[in-house]
Amino acid sequence: MADRIYFVDAAIPADKKKRGKSKSHTVFDGDKAFGVGRLTELKDAGEVYVDAMFPQIYEELLELIEKGVKVFLLRDTRMIKRLREENGVEKSDEVDARILSIIPRNHFKQLTLEELRLLQLINMYEKYVRWKKIIRQWAAAYPQTPLKKYIREIHSIQDEYGRRIIKEIMRNEDYAAIYRMTCDGLGVRDSVEVAILVARLPLNWKLRRLKGLLGLTPHRNKNYNHRLRNHLSRLAATIYINNGHYGICARLFDGMNRAPKSKALYMLQLRILRILKRAWQQRQRMLAGGQ
Repeated sequence: MADRIYFVDAAIPADKKKRGKSKSHTVFDGDKAFGVGRLTELKDAGEVYVDAMFPQIYEELLELIEKGVKVFLLRDTRMIKRLREENGVEKSDEVDARILSIIPRNHFKQLTLEELRLLQLINMYEKYVRWKKIIRQWAAAYPQTPLKKYIREIHSIQDEYGRRIIKEIMRNEDYAAIYRMTCDGLGVRDSVEVAILVARLPLNWKLRRLKGLLGLTPHRNKNYNHRLRNHLSRLAATIYINNGHYGICARLFDGMNRAPKSKALYMLQLRILRILKRAWQQRQRMLAGGQ
């Protein structure tokens, strides 16, 4: 019967790396540590606790959940570093896997099929956004080539993934409520960037931490989340360009009349983040019976 509990320090990626090398996930079963190439090799797993998840292992996690395995993700990886320091041990894959086993269960969140499928869609959307940007650069450098045709095709595929992301967001009651309130606050409709930010941002964090995560602090750390910041930047740019059109909320631009574009975009990003945070807080009050 599949009822074993495993703690996993996930590898990036899980299979082949450059120069033919490979890296395994490091697993601790409560007694010993060992490596596996894929998480699906844990045939007798009942619960799997992972420190982090990356696009390269989405399929493995999906397969586990589809087989009835409960998969839990650590909410804050900084806890591992703190426990390493408290116990006076050096960082290693085995040490991190063992540390996962002593972290209280309430510091993990259970992953669902719906959440992972949404993350897969977001990952594909982001890929096509990157590819379109690269091809645009090549088309500008070589205008005589038929690259513009491919830009239209990629844009069409990107839009399709965007529609699927919004559709998935609207199937989740919590995400849908936060998404609608955020769109209303911004004066936008059918925004895939809002949908991705709602799904990916840890809106339960304090605003100060969210600013740090997105590199919106005055002395930002280079390790901020560039992917999430890119979505926020694109949303702010779209709102900035469409100021005064398509129902964009005029209050977003209070105090920006004479601000340089770069400062205005920065201010917009901060205001969008606050609206997202307020929407999450409003949803929590609704769930608690406040409305």
